[in-house]
Amino acid sequence: MVFTAFTKAVNSLPPDAIIRALDMQCEMVEKDFQERRSTLNEDALSILCFKQFIRMARTGEVMTCAKHLPAHHLEFYRETIVRLVQAHELRASAMEQFERAFSPGCDTATP
Repeated sequence: MVFTAFTKAVNSLPPDAIIRALDMQCEMVEKDFQERRSTLNEDALSILCFKQFIRMARTGEVMTCAKHLPAHHLEFYRETIVRLVQAHELRASAMEQFERAFSPGCDTATP
């Protein structure tokens, strides 16, 4: 349910507002977990993992292998990265990095 609401929000935003919305969503997820209002379910962990990838891609770091995520999450993230690259919010290399980091053969989570 968290992921569905997140996708609707991101899809309604201009590309230059996506990263800030991602940061805000992750802050809420982390706060809810810390205050024991919710658990870190698959949706929450997925969003946190995507934020980590975006943070690393923006600073030029490379996430070598990420947590396995559901296919529909990966498709949404892929589309979001395309939007961010087209808007020059991320380097063009981010798409290639995403494909490597989230490839099916990768089964080790990056902290």
